[in-house]
Amino acid sequence: MAKNENFDVIVVGAGPVGLTLANLLGRHGVRTLVLERNAALETEPRAVTLDDESLRTLQAAGLVDEVLRDVVQGYGVQYIDWRGRPLAEIQPTRQEYGYAKRNAFRQPTLVATLHAGLAHFDAVEVRFGHELVALAQDGTAVQCTAKSADGECIVSASWLVACDGGRSTVRSFCGIALDGATYPERWLIVDLAERTLPLRHTRTYCDPRRPAIRLPGPNGSLRYEFMLRPGDRDDDVLQERSFRTWIADRVPEDASLPLVRKAIYGFHARLATRWQDGRVLLAGDAAHLSPPFAGQGLNSGLRDAANLAWKLAAVSRWGAPVSLLDSYEEERRPHAAALIRMALRIGAFMQPRSIAGAALAQSALRLACLLPACRDYVLQLRFKPPPRLTSGFFEQSKSHAHSELLPQPLMERRDGSVLRLDALLGDGFSVIGHDTPAFRAHAQGLLPPGMPGVALALVKRDDDFMRGHTGIETVRDMSGVIAALLDSYRAAAIVLRPDRYGYRLVDAAQLSESPQRNMHEAHQL
Repeated sequence: MAKNENFDVIVVGAGPVGLTLANLLGRHGVRTLVLERNAALETEPRAVTLDDESLRTLQAAGLVDEVLRDVVQGYGVQYIDWRGRPLAEIQPTRQEYGYAKRNAFRQPTLVATLHAGLAHFDAVEVRFGHELVALAQDGTAVQCTAKSADGECIVSASWLVACDGGRSTVRSFCGIALDGATYPERWLIVDLAERTLPLRHTRTYCDPRRPAIRLPGPNGSLRYEFMLRPGDRDDDVLQERSFRTWIADRVPEDASLPLVRKAIYGFHARLATRWQDGRVLLAGDAAHLSPPFAGQGLNSGLRDAANLAWKLAAVSRWGAPVSLLDSYEEERRPHAAALIRMALRIGAFMQPRSIAGAALAQSALRLACLLPACRDYVLQLRFKPPPRLTSGFFEQSKSHAHSELLPQPLMERRDGSVLRLDALLGDGFSVIGHDTPAFRAHAQGLLPPGMPGVALALVKRDDDFMRGHTGIETVRDMSGVIAALLDSYRAAAIVLRPDRYGYRLVDAAQLSESPQRNMHEAHQL
């Protein structure tokens, strides 16, 4: 047995969530080991949708440009009624976080890009073919025994994050249960190649006789999903003659495309009863399982990675108290649960149980969408739970009762170059405020003591750049979005966490106050 090796963080599982977390930790210089029981990266094309928040997380990981090369950006959803007629559309055009809200991707391509990105970090290592077989912990470390073709090895870390999926070995070792339900409905997935129709939008067929979804993907890929009936036999529905007939009923041109994969799956709506056991934390499917109808399962996992990465860096490298990690489940569980509820509502609409029920629900939606406000609510995806924290690691006040993910507009630098906001904020904390003498004098002191960070001074959209100032970059708020947000809060500045959620609002009077408080005093966890 090899000698014990020590790391800051061990990540179990080299899927999209584990590899994203490892890239983010690498950016922070956190010594990280990824253990993956399989001998190589997964090749199953499971998840197919990345949202705008996930692309922003991949931007933070330094990989968004590489990812976008293999993504169909900005696709929508067309709902087809039980008679085969157009019913409603989701075609969001808003990009408040810097990217389109719905983007099609291929999971094997994404994990390959994420794995390649780890080559930039000397502090991160991935070991394939290493299966976790034992886990122990005390008040200071987690010790793992992993089995490989070369025998067993022991590795230790201050923290372990389980990204090992819905059947998580780590969750089992910790004795953590999953609350929720597994549903009787099952779906057939058929992945095809070389599609000939250019339409990039998803089509959802709300037909009680055979609910179905058609999902175009990048590089000519195409997925069909068909709901199975209680009397359907697996051997029958997996026969090509069966599902190709179903495809021909939807889009005849697709029926003869080359087959890549076929599989049957069920769906779950479950949350782990707790997301932390001492120094072990759960993320992704190990913590929550979502029905597929909203395309949010993987995206929720990437939100977990974004929330955890900077907190692990803060306690491992920046001197923050370990109690900071207590805020992880507090912040993430409510949003993950809200997205599961949204997926169940969408699923109920997609899976009408009778023609009469389908006709009633679909007629009601048609009538509602005659109202502009309702149409915008559906079209712009405004029914999706917003990225908002009602409690957790931020300073609450009358004007800051909850913390929201800050928009990411384009910013113009003094040299005329234009960048997304996050490209100017670095990997740590940041403070953004109106470009005033008071802000320039006190901006750096607004950052939490001991935490890495930068300050950014905003020139209003209609103002010129004036003189430069050492230590503080001045940028023009081209859209006026951030300036308007500050004004709506009557704030002179906002302090941001590394994941771009608001940490503190600062008014004009507070700019001159002494901000020297440690992390314990700044927020009571």
